[in-house]
Amino acid sequence: MSEPSREQFTCANTEQIIDGNPTSCKQHALKVCNGCFLVQVCFEPRRQWHLADSYPKYCSKACQGAHWPIHKNDCKSPLMKATWRPQYDIEKRTPAFMDQNNTPESSSTPSERYGMMKYLWGNVPAIDVVKYSKNEGLNIPEELHFLATSWSDTEAELTIFEASGDIRNIIKTLVSLPDTYDGRCEVVINDRDFDIVARNVILLLTALIFDPIEAADMMLHVWYSAFITESTIESLHDRVLPLFEDVCSKIRSRPEDSIQSKTWTFGTQTLSLVLPKKSWDRLPSYLKVPDGLSKTKAQALMMKTTLAPSRKDYIDRAFFNRPPAWRVCAKKFRTDGILLPFGQSRKEFNVPNPTFFQNVNFWPMMDSADPIEGWSVKEFTYVPRLARNDINGSLYYYLKGLIHSFCRRVKHLHIRFQFFELNAMDLPHTMAMRGISNHYFDRIEVSNIGDRGYLGPEKLLKTFSPLLKRKSQNPHATILGLFLNAARECLTTRDELMFMPVEAQQVMKYMPTSRDSLTNRTPGNADTVKFVNSLAFFRDYDTLFDRFMKECSLEQLSEATGLRIKKNNTLIEKWPLRLVPGSSQEDFDDILASNHTGSERYVEWESIA
Repeated sequence: MSEPSREQFTCANTEQIIDGNPTSCKQHALKVCNGCFLVQVCFEPRRQWHLADSYPKYCSKACQGAHWPIHKNDCKSPLMKATWRPQYDIEKRTPAFMDQNNTPESSSTPSERYGMMKYLWGNVPAIDVVKYSKNEGLNIPEELHFLATSWSDTEAELTIFEASGDIRNIIKTLVSLPDTYDGRCEVVINDRDFDIVARNVILLLTALIFDPIEAADMMLHVWYSAFITESTIESLHDRVLPLFEDVCSKIRSRPEDSIQSKTWTFGTQTLSLVLPKKSWDRLPSYLKVPDGLSKTKAQALMMKTTLAPSRKDYIDRAFFNRPPAWRVCAKKFRTDGILLPFGQSRKEFNVPNPTFFQNVNFWPMMDSADPIEGWSVKEFTYVPRLARNDINGSLYYYLKGLIHSFCRRVKHLHIRFQFFELNAMDLPHTMAMRGISNHYFDRIEVSNIGDRGYLGPEKLLKTFSPLLKRKSQNPHATILGLFLNAARECLTTRDELMFMPVEAQQVMKYMPTSRDSLTNRTPGNADTVKFVNSLAFFRDYDTLFDRFMKECSLEQLSEATGLRIKKNNTLIEKWPLRLVPGSSQEDFDDILASNHTGSERYVEWESIA
């Protein structure tokens, strides 16, 4: 994937005056603010138009000066100081997230969550579910079939889907296929949450219809930004909305619950959508801003969740775990909801994104939702940039390049996408009705539906094991499951007391904290809270997951359904986010700044015969 060059950074001066009007500087930015390393300004001399002189010089110092009245609020923000402390710490009071025993609540408790329990963005880093270099090599089957499903479901011949419901695994997998691969792929994507289905359909239609450069920018903001540009919504109205409205007009008189399907063809790519008629009727609304919803109203609605006053302590705790500049980036994103480099102008992003604002009474996600959670920090910060502290800017440029590569790649593939709005348990029957038989898939990604709070291991294996190819068909065929909660659910109070000395010893290596600080009994001591929350990063999750496997008879269930658990994973590490003795300081800082726990466990199954 090609990386964007430094020249792609535009100057952060968004307030220069030309002919009496405020205008953003369009010059490439090669000079960084060395106070915060969040924004860049142009370095080369450029021109500014005046009434009497058409070509006077305008240097980078002038750009910085023009931008300073705005930028100083961020550059000199208290959040930028290494000495910043949460308000509950300053006030020496018990924070809202502590129980009566002054113990931080678990992240699984209801009070830790705020907002709508909907996952429109990824909550674990994207993965390549083919990983051909460690599996088939260049001998990838001529027809490659994947099934991916979650509690919100997905299925496919070349299927890619995510626990959170977004399409990041689809993108990462297709981009990772070798350039020489010219076989046929089928991607069947299913989710029982129609918000997720509609967004995914719009994103992939955008990839198939528009030029890759234009599509990448549109997809990125429809996916991650609460506000989009007028040109984006107009393009979607011109070329995507008519596709939906045409179907709706043709099925107008049919029963509400009747299943209706439509296939659109774009050269060697097709996209099929199978929905109840009542869902088809709703689909056009995902490209129409609700009547009376202005940007001001929409932003206030979003901030009612993302910056709720009642969540001040929770936000402060999260910010205290992050590097200073990351706090400022997070505050900006919680305020404007637009995924852009820190210093880039937001003026054109004035249209509420209708894929988010379907309801004018609430923001559709939790206040902790963050685009960063769905991608590897190491990957998107790999290329050093002048504005090195702009974490969201790094993600923006990484995603823009990745999505552009996806859009280019998909236009050269023979590929079929199929979308459904179903419960995961109904997938096999529905696929059989559409000619997809048993032993069909090279990969089946089931996200975290194996957790006991969802289908659980037994239903998972009985439902999906018949669909996996036999060894004789593809020795690398794999079911990939993610267990987000299994290990933590097996933790007892006795375990916590037993593990704590070893965990504390490990944490001290990465978080030098004085004994006085740790024994400080002042309510809400921020250092103590951070230390206690970090203990779980070094937990003995192997012991806990082994306990889960025994409680569920996971190995016996696997064998009874014709599968075996792989001893060594070949798609992704068993514990990709866990810290171990010897992990780097960077690894520790990254997981501390995230919403990840280290208990995320991947299991891979293969056919016995």
